[in-house]
Amino acid sequence: MPVVSSSSNSFRTARWLQKAGYAPQVFVFRNLESGQVCYSQLPTINPRYVNKLQFKQCNKLNRTPDFKRRDIWKAMCVINLTTYKDSIQVFQNLNRLRFFRDVQYKKQNDELRKKHCGNVFQDGRYAPVFAQEAVADIKESLLKSGIDFSKLTGNEVTLHWEDEWRKGDLNMFWNKDLPQVKHEMIERSLNTGREESVILKKLGDLAKLNWNVTDDDMVFKKMLNKETKVTA
Repeated sequence: MPVVSSSSNSFRTARWLQKAGYAPQVFVFRNLESGQVCYSQLPTINPRYVNKLQFKQCNKLNRTPDFKRRDIWKAMCVINLTTYKDSIQVFQNLNRLRFFRDVQYKKQNDELRKKHCGNVFQDGRYAPVFAQEAVADIKESLLKSGIDFSKLTGNEVTLHWEDEWRKGDLNMFWNKDLPQVKHEMIERSLNTGREESVILKKLGDLAKLNWNVTDDDMVFKKMLNKETKVTA
């Protein structure tokens, strides 16, 4: 998984994402050794930005993750949204929920984590609870995103999962509250960082083809076209 060391640790606006050629997506990455999860607006991980935003109060139960080894970070889920505005809202929702878990309700949540996983936190072993929390937070972030799911008809909102295990049971976890959301598996032939970079790029290209241009996004599109003509 691409881990970048860019000095930029700023939030990406809708205009920036569109101008840079990215699709309206949110990326969820999982650490293969610790089970920890991080969220990104881009198909790469910026350690400085992620630590600042998502790992505010680390302790022995949830240590600051290791980003030096790129091979242990894997795409767990890629969320395709209808608009850039929606992608930003879902990303912000995920970070708010992470703040509630790790800061505002830290004591209560740590007790639940220890109860759920036994003593895995105390010897540094893999903790599946982080991924389970992330799946629950993805669902909640979509529900609170402001998207009118009753008006969706096809693949406007698609979740590309690492595997069936991460997605969970459709009837139990998804179809009751979000039946309009489409679920697909990320196709792989090899489990390598290089292949994953190519896969994420293809998913981004497909998402741009399915991008639903709203009034807000159309404003950005017109501004970008105008800028292109001026610089040409």
